[in-house]
Amino acid sequence: MTGLALADTLLDQARALQQQGAVQEALALLDAQEAQRAGDPAFDQALAGVAEVAGLYTRALLAWERVVQAQPDNLTAQDAQARLLQSLGDVHGLQALPEAVRQRSMAVDAARSIDQHLYSYDRPGHGGRSSWHGSVDLGLGHDSNINAGLDRGAGATQIPGVPAWTVDPGAWERSSAFASVGLTLRGRYQLTPQWSVIGGGYLAARHHSSSAAQSLEPSEADGHLGVAWRANRHEWMVTARGVHEARDGRQVRGSAGLQGEWIYRMDGLHQWGLFVQSLDMRYPGQRLRDVRRTVGGLSHAVVLRNGSIVFVGVHAGDESPRINGVDDLGHRLVGARLGGQWMLHPRWAVFASVDGERRRFGAVDPFFTLQRKDVQWRLAFGLSWVPAPGWRVTPQVEWTDVDSTVPIYTYQRRQVSITLRREF
Repeated sequence: MTGLALADTLLDQARALQQQGAVQEALALLDAQEAQRAGDPAFDQALAGVAEVAGLYTRALLAWERVVQAQPDNLTAQDAQARLLQSLGDVHGLQALPEAVRQRSMAVDAARSIDQHLYSYDRPGHGGRSSWHGSVDLGLGHDSNINAGLDRGAGATQIPGVPAWTVDPGAWERSSAFASVGLTLRGRYQLTPQWSVIGGGYLAARHHSSSAAQSLEPSEADGHLGVAWRANRHEWMVTARGVHEARDGRQVRGSAGLQGEWIYRMDGLHQWGLFVQSLDMRYPGQRLRDVRRTVGGLSHAVVLRNGSIVFVGVHAGDESPRINGVDDLGHRLVGARLGGQWMLHPRWAVFASVDGERRRFGAVDPFFTLQRKDVQWRLAFGLSWVPAPGWRVTPQVEWTDVDSTVPIYTYQRRQVSITLRREF
């Protein structure tokens, strides 16, 4: 009993030191006894807790593994083991855990939480090896302003010194219910442990229920292909990209160019990203509008212990006209994005994001004799429900507000939708 009492006193002292913030002292106290007491679940649990607070994730993981060996049904130890594997970015270790443990520790596909906002070429569990994955989306919803048109209640605001003007009937806002479909594919073909070929594609189309809006039904095809090089926690990617955008089957814009990306995966819970993109954007039948878009940005995402995610990003760039003398059609831009997803239940989460962008155009608008400046805000929030592995249901509400010094470019838009996704 004396030895047991001394042991309990040791653990009590370590807990008291930890509560006082003296983590290193608590660690030193337990470290001196590890050789004699390793395998004692109470001791290993205390050591694991102190080591994790000290940032010694690998040592904490070893201690929790000893607890699981001694007490296979210890749920606290199982969940701590999964959490530390995720922190260390050990995908293979996570996949080796029992399914029930993974379900508790990676709620709403926490292993794909970052990918949902900062897409990935890797299928979960493949650890960067050759793989591909995709999804099919089916959606229903209502769009209050499918053509980004002027508010009918605002009227055609006249500006002193500018000739009287009227709005083309087709430029007023139009609303419609809609049905949408989308297909996404992404993959990686590994050439060596460091080099791989990456690529992906996206197809989407929307059908409007309103006959007046069917001539504006959008469709899009987006594809990219490139190479990636990985070294430890860093990955560099260069891809060629092409985009085809159409309305009612007729192309309205085509884009082609290059994109470079750098991703730094600090661990399983933190990720930095940097991108630079240059695209030539062409408008069939409207050569004056052709521009080269060059944009760069930085992003950071953090997955919290319960699977919730927080992300932030900033970007800046410009659109330069390809033809001289139309600087009023080009602009410089700067923007930011903030958002996150918060777990409510292993299969339920709420998410929200806010985006802002400011655009300053290169010359005075020739008709309105005003320097055009736009400020755009976008707010979105919704629910994410995973009824079964590989399925996701997402009801969402989205608002867009654009305020411009040139009145014909000011508009508001609200979209309400529900999407069913099947991942494969």
